[in-house]
Amino acid sequence: MLETGETAPTFDGPAAIDDEVRHVTFEELIGGNGVTLLLFYPADFSPSCTEELCSLRDFDLVGLQNDVSIVGISTDTAFTHREFADRHDLGFPLVSDGDGSIAASYGVLEDELFGGHRQLARRTVFVLDEQRTVHYVWSNEDPLQQPDLEAIRAAIEEVSDDDAAVERYRVATTHYREGREEYERGRDALAGEDWVTAAAAFDAAVEPLTAALEAFDAARRYADDDAVARAAERANERATDRRNAAKWYATAADHYARGDETAGEEHHADADRAHARATDGEDLPAPDDLSATDGRDVPER
Repeated sequence: MLETGETAPTFDGPAAIDDEVRHVTFEELIGGNGVTLLLFYPADFSPSCTEELCSLRDFDLVGLQNDVSIVGISTDTAFTHREFADRHDLGFPLVSDGDGSIAASYGVLEDELFGGHRQLARRTVFVLDEQRTVHYVWSNEDPLQQPDLEAIRAAIEEVSDDDAAVERYRVATTHYREGREEYERGRDALAGEDWVTAAAAFDAAVEPLTAALEAFDAARRYADDDAVARAAERANERATDRRNAAKWYATAADHYARGDETAGEEHHADADRAHARATDGEDLPAPDDLSATDGRDVPER
């Protein structure tokens, strides 16, 4: 089996991608991203394989999907892959390794697994950098054993660089703007004592602001440059305060709508304090400003 430090082989073959079955190359699969996560698994629709791939589907490697190419590989047909991916809404390509040659080239093809099933890929995870160097390997013949998701996250973060950090920051900024628009709509409605509109707008702001603060935190973890890390940390704090303020404002509006002035004022005061922290100072630096730091600190703007 390939070990850390070795170069992973390329491959091509039929794959299920976005509800289609077509022939793809390794280069097409990675899509120019800096990190590739290869998931070898024995069979579609087996309970343990379903658990593994669905857990990686739901795990925030990332919000990493824009920075990490996730590719599943088994010896099932591409048409079975398509059904499997559609059933579980996997969202990443599944490559058919019908003759086992891809698994064999990675050293994970088993003559026999699970008491008689032949020529299946052993459950294995590889984390590769853009030069296809192996940085992390996890493998286990036990069908019930699942990979360590936190260890995978740590390996990806170790491979990732400031470009990935800035890309995470860029995604976070988009979420932040979306959440702030709903947030300001809620503030306007609150000032006009339109409690129903205010509560709905603040509730709508919570999800994108939560996505923003999580992506800002991912940018902080990825960053090698201290200036980028500090900017992402400040942005995370601001998004967190605004998200918390949105929750408290929404609760205050609900209390006002029910005529509970005392509870409304209490939550309104909590929200005002978080709002003051979120709006104290300049706005967040633009992603393009982070791209050109070259080790310099990043002024807010």
